[in-house]
Amino acid sequence: MALWKKNLYVLWVGCVIGGIAFSLVSPFLPMLLQEVGAEANIEFLSGLAFSATFITGALIGPVWGTLADKYGRKQQILRAGFGIAVVYIAMSFSTSPLHVILARLLLGLFSGFIPSAIAMVATNTPEEHLGYALGFINTGFSFGAIAGPMVGGYMSAFFGLRRTLIIAGIVLFFATLVVLFGTKEEVPSDRSIKFRIIKDIKMAFSYKILTAMFLIMMVFNLSLNIIQPILPLMVQNLALQSSQDPAVMTGIIFSLAGFATVLGAPYWGKYGSKNTYKKAMTIGLAGGALFSIMLVFANSVLYVGATRFLFGLFLAAIAPSATAVLTRNVPNSYRSRILSINSSVSQVGAAAGPMIGGTIAGFWGLNIVFALTGIGLLGIMVWMRSLTLELPKPIDFLAKEKELSQNLSTKVSIAN
Repeated sequence: MALWKKNLYVLWVGCVIGGIAFSLVSPFLPMLLQEVGAEANIEFLSGLAFSATFITGALIGPVWGTLADKYGRKQQILRAGFGIAVVYIAMSFSTSPLHVILARLLLGLFSGFIPSAIAMVATNTPEEHLGYALGFINTGFSFGAIAGPMVGGYMSAFFGLRRTLIIAGIVLFFATLVVLFGTKEEVPSDRSIKFRIIKDIKMAFSYKILTAMFLIMMVFNLSLNIIQPILPLMVQNLALQSSQDPAVMTGIIFSLAGFATVLGAPYWGKYGSKNTYKKAMTIGLAGGALFSIMLVFANSVLYVGATRFLFGLFLAAIAPSATAVLTRNVPNSYRSRILSINSSVSQVGAAAGPMIGGTIAGFWGLNIVFALTGIGLLGIMVWMRSLTLELPKPIDFLAKEKELSQNLSTKVSIAN
């Protein structure tokens, strides 16, 4: 078996297990906060706890991306996996909402397992197989995200949230061991790369096509996470009305969007490759907007589940399409850095989403959040339609660096 295929399959298994661990507890943060003593402002505290991980993750992401290009992507997977496993176990000993929020901040500091796995696939896969490989690795994480909330729901019901956290840490530890012993980087790292994070970020944002993908992924993550702190509360109320177990139903509802992603991502990957990624994202954003607005009329757990499934089925088009646009337009030696910047910007959306959702729900109710999410998705779709998303050849970053250096030298000469 070719090395790139072996890496892909092992990393897929790692992403499945990692996806389970990452999503095992997140849907139940409101309940965990209540368990450690939170009595008021649950929506706001849930949003803050959920967002905390993404805040630190967004800040540290470009650092990990530069280290990945310089020293290797596998090292970053191991660093993230082992670090997050330890934090999950430590979180199980929380005794106050502050402890939970601090632990979530630490999770962000060690973030990067999934982005590093994607970067390793992107840099170690032949170009002719890149689209397939990226689509395949994304289904691994999505499959894990399906199982996580469902497993977490049942485990929380039988073992409690604290033991579930410990199990999540142990599961992720073994996922990291799978990557440690089962993969090998084929493309060598480049020790000559210099630490110039700010310059790399400025250069990336100087290209409209890269900026567009960053912003689309930010809105995508915001729209997915804006309902994270409020959906459990909605499901809890609807489940109690019909005498259903709130923890189990919450886990199932959260899993449905991920299940839809696994079903939809391979199709959207092929569709985008054949019909352009712009068209795939257009349909995905339009469908996501429609079914987000339909949640305004939710009156049963069944209705919420069906609507979330269809929401995920359409939004499944966004992540693989945007990642494909980025990787196809960026040279191999810059991919980890560009993907890390993309991850950081995405995490800004993921961090802002729960805080915005919790605040809006606290003041104006749950339905306004769903309506505004749909409107936002329609807005980004209209803007995206006006952009050119495919370049005739990958961006020449070296030429851009020379151009920036020459412009700086000219300005200095004029100043003197």
